[in-house]
Amino acid sequence: MKMGLLLFLLMFLLSLSPIQAQETVWRSEAVFLSPARVETLKERVKNKTEPTYSAFLKLQAFADKALAREPHVPARWYVPGYYRDAKGHQDAKKGLADDANSAYGLALMFRISGEEKYAHAATNLIDAWAKLEEMDRKDDSTLSFSYHFPALIFAADLLKDWPGWPQEKQAAFRTFVRTKALPMNTMSRHNNWGSWGLVLWLSGAAYLDDKDAFDKGIVRYKEFIEKQIADDGHLPLEVIRNNGIGEHGLWYTHFSLMPLTIAAEIARVNGVDLFNYQSPNNRTLRAAFERVAPWTRDIRTFPYFKPKNADEKQKGTDYISYWEILSARWPNADATAMLQEKRPLTASHCTPFLTLTHGDLSSDRE
Repeated sequence: MKMGLLLFLLMFLLSLSPIQAQETVWRSEAVFLSPARVETLKERVKNKTEPTYSAFLKLQAFADKALAREPHVPARWYVPGYYRDAKGHQDAKKGLADDANSAYGLALMFRISGEEKYAHAATNLIDAWAKLEEMDRKDDSTLSFSYHFPALIFAADLLKDWPGWPQEKQAAFRTFVRTKALPMNTMSRHNNWGSWGLVLWLSGAAYLDDKDAFDKGIVRYKEFIEKQIADDGHLPLEVIRNNGIGEHGLWYTHFSLMPLTIAAEIARVNGVDLFNYQSPNNRTLRAAFERVAPWTRDIRTFPYFKPKNADEKQKGTDYISYWEILSARWPNADATAMLQEKRPLTASHCTPFLTLTHGDLSSDRE
């Protein structure tokens, strides 16, 4: 009887699809860049392998400049709505955006070069944000926090084993992530707001080694794939923005697919394959990528832009650094051509240096 039961269990496990099997694995060794990926980057930089090496030189220049950066933590976190107060919006979030991206760049430079000056500068920024006390949730405060703060988590994760960062300061940052940062997530929203909130949620859950929270994020990701992507791969909630004429349609499509891609990469690093997830209504991230790639390469083919006069132009059409993750997995001629033309690519929203960290690196080349 026992042998029969064991045989049944073995056959059941073998019958699981690769996706199902992977989704039973919890492997929280990193948030966004695994130790193996860091070693691969170090080797590629040493050998001057492209596109990694050119992107590394950009990182080096960025990190050297960031060494002198002082934290810009406000007394109160509040970001006005962009379409009501564009300048106020940009000014209010700039401190977090630049501090977080600087900390991540410095931490990444430390892990590649081994020079502790970069780690010191990075932890100075991280420690400062752990002391932020007053946080507003009105207007664009939560969205801006959702898409900028994860870079600080990525930085902290890269530095968690560095002896120069005291455990009590790491504990203070972890407490801030759990009690202050994660409650700012916008994961309950349905459009790109929800997608960016998911990045904050998953990065925080992975950093805190919180499997229950992580699993909640996985469920939400699947809901986004099912509800945000149409049967032909376009994103109905994004393509006609703004004013119904689609002038920002491509921008907002990228602005929603980018966090879905980052979220899937965080999940992959932690043992869950969401890239190949297919929803019950047959929606996939790949279909959305393959739909938007040709539109982006030739914006004249984007069917949702319907200007009312000749002065109206499409805006922000080439925010494509996240393609560094997708194109290595799903080769696409339009994406490849644009990546080769524009590398090294970066981004202002939580994942700068994607050409360095992911360019031409498939997931099996950690």
